[in-house]
Amino acid sequence: MKKDILLISSTHGNEKIGLEVIEKLKKEKLDKYFDYIIANPKANKQDKRFLDKDLNRSYPGKKESKFYEEKVAYKNFQIAKKYKYVIDIHEAEKGINDFVIVARDSLNDKFPYKKINLKNILLWSDPKGSLCGEIDNAIELEFGMKGRNRVDVINKAYNILEMFLLNKIIRYSKSKKIYKVYGFLNDNKFVSRKVFKDFKKVNFKNESFYPLLVDQYLDLGIKCYKMNKIK
Repeated sequence: MKKDILLISSTHGNEKIGLEVIEKLKKEKLDKYFDYIIANPKANKQDKRFLDKDLNRSYPGKKESKFYEEKVAYKNFQIAKKYKYVIDIHEAEKGINDFVIVARDSLNDKFPYKKINLKNILLWSDPKGSLCGEIDNAIELEFGMKGRNRVDVINKAYNILEMFLLNKIIRYSKSKKIYKVYGFLNDNKFVSRKVFKDFKKVNFKNESFYPLLVDQYLDLGIKCYKMNKIK
């Protein structure tokens, strides 16, 4: 029987939650509902985020590329586009929140968002190159790990996917919050004096926005990403 759902693990090789959740689903015989792939097997084996290029910025890929991740992206893309629903599972070592990422500017009817038991949905179309940005019926699930018990987070992710696989509609759609990521703040001494919290609205330099991933990408010179609340 052809399966409609593809779960993706290890887009970033050092993010193991996808495989941990998939193994738990398999133990409960729920793999009869889904297929899965290890998106970046070499990086996963070496416990690295990536080898040549960020796989999550390499789609739809290149079949004959000199870069490993671009070749893997091409292969993964050919597989993923055959499925009705695609879910790419991520974790953030410095993250404190769980949310859905839709790598487009708006929601569509290609994916049943009501069946994902997370209240925050982020529309995040830039930067380009994610698999979910190339396939309309795909989403990413992001799970924050900072200060949390890993087993608890894995169990939460398992429960979310179990409900989705068993086709259970979450009946609290009115409480879902939709945000659109539109830019970021460069980190500097003046910005660093300001206290930002993820998903807590702030006014800064005559601009109102919701911060995201505060202090998680300081190595890239980013204090936080900025979001508007759509719903």
